[in-house]
Amino acid sequence: MTNKKMQYIDKVDDDVVRAGEEARASGRLTPLIKIELWSKIQARRLSEGKEELNVEFTAPNHTPLTAEEEVKSKKRRDSNKEAAHRCRQRRKARENENQKELEKLMIKNKDLKEKAAELEEELQFYKGFLSIESSTQVDLNPASPEQQVPGLWTGEDIIEHFL
Repeated sequence: MTNKKMQYIDKVDDDVVRAGEEARASGRLTPLIKIELWSKIQARRLSEGKEELNVEFTAPNHTPLTAEEEVKSKKRRDSNKEAAHRCRQRRKARENENQKELEKLMIKNKDLKEKAAELEEELQFYKGFLSIESSTQVDLNPASPEQQVPGLWTGEDIIEHFL
């Protein structure tokens, strides 16, 4: 084996051990996957007769901001802080409105269900009333208008209204 290949194998062995320790410590396989991809790329490069790929990352140099840039940055932060505060207030107001609307609709729904139950009871009463009257063949109308009780429905009124 050539000297280059031996150096590559030694480097890969050290890197694999380091990646394995890092993977165990973090509980993730990412370091091992990275070293595997790197070693495949390097092996292909070496098999094609190319040089080993060395990539080194350096942290970018941060230059201090000028006074003008500091002022702009502070204005931007303050503006963003105020906008975020307004957004949170609008969201809370919208949630409160939605909660109030929900409560109103729940009360209305309860009332409507009660009304529907009452009407269902009334309907069952009148159905029973009609079945009794039709089975007994009783005269549905009193003999004269004077005999009628004000506000009391006659059999024909019930039939016209519900059927």
